[in-house]
Amino acid sequence: MNEPKQTETVQVVEKVSAILSPYFIVIVGLFLADSNFLIGIALVFVGVFSLLKLSWHDVQTGVEKVKGFFAEKQ
Repeated sequence: MNEPKQTETVQVVEKVSAILSPYFIVIVGLFLADSNFLIGIALVFVGVFSLLKLSWHDVQTGVEKVKGFFAEKQ
């Protein structure tokens, strides 16, 4: 009888975790950027990509569009 309530609780926890984890990653990255710049900045980028719901494929497509734009100018 507790099964539906438990699954509802699990769903709420998953939603909250999905919202908060990118912010946590960015904050940890900012703290680490002082001691280890490369790892800190990598975490910041991962957190920002997660917040904006971007994938590496989206970034690669954007870079290709920018390259194509500048290639047309020449």
